Amino acid sequence: MSGTLTSFTLWLCVFGLTGGLRLSAAPVLPNRHAAHPPVITPAEGLHWPAGQALPTFALPAAGLDTLLLQGLTSDEQITFSAFQGRVNRKKPRVLLIDGRAEEGRFTWLETPGMNLTAGQAYDRENKFQLMEKYAAELSGVVLYDPQKSPHYRNLAATAAGLINALPVTAEVFAAMKERGISLPVLEDLTSLPHTTALEIHQYLLDRYWPKCGKRILVSAKPLDERGRGDYHHTRDIAAATGEAMVWLDTTDPAERNMLRRFFADMKAGEAIALGWYTTERTGIPTASEFGIGTMPADFFNGASVYAGVDHRIHIPVVPKMPALQKKMYVAVFISDGDNIQYTQHAMRRNWDRLAGSRGRMALNWTMAPGLVDIAPGILNYYYLTATPLDCFVAGPSGMGYMMPFNTLKEPGAPVGDSLTDPARMDGYARLTETYLQRSGLRAVTVWDDATPMQRKSYEANCRQLYGVTVQNFRDVPSVAGSVENGRLRFDRLAIPYAGSFDHIHSSLKRRLERWDGHEAAFHSYQVDVWGELKADRLVALKETMEQEFPGKIEFVRADHYFNLYNEANNLPFNLCLASSTIMKGSAGQSPETAAAAMDGTPATVWSSVEGKNATLEFDFGGARILTRLILRHAGSAGLDPALNTRDFSVQGSLDGTLWTDICSGENNTANVTDYDLPAGPPPARFVRIRFADPGVDGQARMADVEIFGKP
Repeated sequence: MSGTLTSFTLWLCVFGLTGGLRLSAAPVLPNRHAAHPPVITPAEGLHWPAGQALPTFALPAAGLDTLLLQGLTSDEQITFSAFQGRVNRKKPRVLLIDGRAEEGRFTWLETPGMNLTAGQAYDRENKFQLMEKYAAELSGVVLYDPQKSPHYRNLAATAAGLINALPVTAEVFAAMKERGISLPVLEDLTSLPHTTALEIHQYLLDRYWPKCGKRILVSAKPLDERGRGDYHHTRDIAAATGEAMVWLDTTDPAERNMLRRFFADMKAGEAIALGWYTTERTGIPTASEFGIGTMPADFFNGASVYAGVDHRIHIPVVPKMPALQKKMYVAVFISDGDNIQYTQHAMRRNWDRLAGSRGRMALNWTMAPGLVDIAPGILNYYYLTATPLDCFVAGPSGMGYMMPFNTLKEPGAPVGDSLTDPARMDGYARLTETYLQRSGLRAVTVWDDATPMQRKSYEANCRQLYGVTVQNFRDVPSVAGSVENGRLRFDRLAIPYAGSFDHIHSSLKRRLERWDGHEAAFHSYQVDVWGELKADRLVALKETMEQEFPGKIEFVRADHYFNLYNEANNLPFNLCLASSTIMKGSAGQSPETAAAAMDGTPATVWSSVEGKNATLEFDFGGARILTRLILRHAGSAGLDPALNTRDFSVQGSLDGTLWTDICSGENNTANVTDYDLPAGPPPARFVRIRFADPGVDGQARMADVEIFGKP
């Protein structure tokens, strides 16, 4: 290497940018994606390293004690949800069961692969026997009086989580003592004079908020005008972590400003909100201003149990994309997968019921990347039961629902930019990249629009992305598509929330009738999952369009859609997805064995006992200008990082005989090598990876390879 390159590489190493990789090629930027430590499941307690939005709990105990929620009073639910969190902090042993869950009360417990079993069942008749079983693990109680204000429920829950206590009313406390559960009163909030939401939350800010970790904020309604509230959903996470619980009316300017004080004290890229708000478009932008995403979770049950299920994510294999033709390519996105309660309840019911329709049409299911923390077993269920035509993408707008630009004016929710601070946007985008990598998601649906600054941040910080959709709900007709930095497509949805068959059918028909057919066309749609457009109706739509316009329209997966768009527009795309790309591994390996290195998932790992003599060779079927290389080593598949390839070289060739060095890596310790290739190397039809020094056991391994290029 030249002296200049050596100095450049030294500078990168000093500042920790290379991940242990030294390049012997032109200076390029390696390992640009957001790093993430391996997920560790503790034997007891929580594992919550920096860069992980939500904690990992220990593996759940065999024979979970279950408590049926039906029949418990509102304040008993407050108490037992905190009880669940505090007990499960040590090891998940208690699960509150919603007998009215759409998917069925025991569906997830009985799902193969979850490794959850129900033990002793409790209900309103013997609930205090359950409490007595674990009472010795608790330090005391915090007394509150909801008659003075329902907001004391959240105040008491916050206080109790910080001191290993239970929030209790006088009535619940008396019932506990009557059954022999004698816990001391550690704090008594019943004498506080505050009665308004602003007064109570100011007290929380002054007394308890400084003691919180400020990594999670749970927004849970303690009571509404109809006498209902959110009394148990995700409260166990707040109790287990000692984080704050609040509820402030985001339609009220004073209360919304109070909520802003909480978010202002949290750090973009390191914090997340759980729960919901008074209205979507007054609440989500309030958090978005500070680069904080929200995981809608106001109906999610048992997070402190599901967050302990095996965290190895089974990212599905990605099929080869169709060859580019002069067709109209259509990607259909299904809304609301960012709602983790939807993925737990309604989606599970519809997914199973319509299994016969899935696989007959490419469907793009929005999903919450944060499920890798809070419910990896639920995410894996969908991944493992998906067909090759089921594609998963991130719901709005990455790691947690964030609305960078609102396009629908509502009371208290003006149209316009919610997030103007580039540093906060970058923090959110970096956290998003971490979770896109961990979940294997390659596209994001943004609600609603993204400004030039925000688009630039997505492109710079989210290297995992193939593409993004943006939308105009009504009031900002200027929303437009774009391509950022010559690679990342922002696609304006033709319809942002189609609610009926006729709505989307008429739109597609008009576009096909106007299309001249001279070149490929691309249109994306999002459908309202709560309406009539379930999987069976979408299959009927596909069949209708193909009958009306034979050979002219093709419905595709989102990852294929964005790569086909780039190919059609002479932009770099993932050559390993192309149907024309073939590969072979070391001597004697079948094409099927070698294909594990380019099947779109690190869950399958190519290996060769040839070690230092091992090679992987790619044939693109024609000359390509190469722009980027991604190598996912053994560690990205959850294997021991010591098995990562330490030294390797990458070569290109036009004829498969004369090879030119493209780049090489030495002393690699990173799980993922991701860098832009320097300008200048000649076009190549073939690429070869040679394993100069494989992992410590002498075997060469590669979990996945992506090579980007253009004609």
